Amino acid sequence: MKPVLTYIDAIAKQALMGEVGTTPKPGLVDRFDNGAHKDMCYHTFELSTQAVVPYLTAMAQAGLMWEGSLPGLFQEIRSIGIEAEQAMFSATGGINTHKGIIFSLGIIAAAAGFYYSQHKRFDSEAILLSCRDMTYAALEQDFVRIDPDNPKTHGEKLYIRYGCKGIRGEAQEGFPSLRTIGLPCIRRWMAAENDSNLVYIQVLLTLMSQVEDTNILTRSNPETLSYVKREAVRILEIGGAFTPDGISEIRELNQDFITRNISPGGCADLLAVTIFLWLLEQYE
Repeated sequence: MKPVLTYIDAIAKQALMGEVGTTPKPGLVDRFDNGAHKDMCYHTFELSTQAVVPYLTAMAQAGLMWEGSLPGLFQEIRSIGIEAEQAMFSATGGINTHKGIIFSLGIIAAAAGFYYSQHKRFDSEAILLSCRDMTYAALEQDFVRIDPDNPKTHGEKLYIRYGCKGIRGEAQEGFPSLRTIGLPCIRRWMAAENDSNLVYIQVLLTLMSQVEDTNILTRSNPETLSYVKREAVRILEIGGAFTPDGISEIRELNQDFITRNISPGGCADLLAVTIFLWLLEQYE
């Protein structure tokens, strides 16, 4: 059995590089092109991954050693998250590659460490539900503190404009998109011994067909989000990544998203965390 923190460090790297390496993806940086992004490329994600993963591992370690309450653990890791963001911006020259991942995977890594300290094993559903207990009250206070006349971040603006809680809402609810979409999909398709790249594309499309992606809302509007969902459903209905026609349609959709400046970055983050949790389930 590998030391648990060594394993978490390795699979965090694998998950982040697995997401960006998934190819082709519509509107997102992959091995072929930069999607709808003009300020980042595959190499930017390599640099960011190297910078960010040690902090994700530190959050897992904080969870592993924590003896207090789950809400207390969340307060403990928030400062590590801020350091992780600074390291990311330093490595990328100010480009936001992994801010969403630092938040979501940081919480989940800490929760995983805490769960392992109690049970000496991992249970994805239990870990995700513990994230709800860990974050709900503190994040609710964050929403209460938002000044409706002066929202400071993209997330705050979306909350004021649409009532959309984004990834913070996901954390508050124990990441339902992971529990009900990402994990069931990756388990089913990996068990069928499909090529992992194709599985990751298919998981991404499935997330895109259902998730309220705040990255799309920030860059565009609710109508564009509805369009993205419809296109994902359309491609899934012809087999998605598991058919040549589906792959061809994904390539065409990528060109369409580049033209329209659409990037389903929220779903890309959820794919990375799905990969992480699936790999966590393989720990022995």
